[in-house]
Amino acid sequence: MAGVVAAGHDKTAEAGREILQLGGNAFDGAVAAMLAACVVEPTLTSLGGGGFLLAHSANGQNTLFDFFTQTPGCRELSAPLNFYPIEANFGDTVQEFHIGLAAMAVPGMLAGILAVHGRLGRLPLPVVAEPAVNYARQGVAVSPFQGYCYELLRPILTATAGARGIYAPAGRLLRAGERLKMGEFAQTLEYLAALGDEGAMKAFYQGEIAQKTVRDCQERAVI
Repeated sequence: MAGVVAAGHDKTAEAGREILQLGGNAFDGAVAAMLAACVVEPTLTSLGGGGFLLAHSANGQNTLFDFFTQTPGCRELSAPLNFYPIEANFGDTVQEFHIGLAAMAVPGMLAGILAVHGRLGRLPLPVVAEPAVNYARQGVAVSPFQGYCYELLRPILTATAGARGIYAPAGRLLRAGERLKMGEFAQTLEYLAALGDEGAMKAFYQGEIAQKTVRDCQERAVI
């Protein structure tokens, strides 16, 4: 047996399997699956999030990668924040969540992915990212469970024009069997992957993407 990939979506697992078949190691496969999950399981993870990865290498070394999100330092506010409650109806219960730009934290997901790949990966980053890029560009079918999740998260997925452009491109939320496409994400991921681990890290956290995120927060996080 060359390896096993377990994931919450068949396309996530397929991305990992594809990379293993190309000669990648377990960490290449994990990185490919993590990137793919940002496309095929977007209500659960994204490059705007964070996480942890426990790596067990062939020489028996165990390494914990902690790339959870971070919150900025507190300061006094001069105006109300763009931070407001919405309700998600789960059928037998209704839960309150708060959304808005002020609900953001500093994302750690990409930093973790790049750290794992740079330290333990074998294949070039563009190769490892290719399954996710293809999924985002060509689109993936929405499963019945995902369609259900979209309805649960309707107030979040329709809160902004950008979100509606992805999850409700025809003026309503995507339904099971329809295709979810993320063309801009495909372009961004392809751009980052071409820069390599160090270049992508700098571009995302210090370069144009970071500066655009900062400008959005400065202009719109306070209402």
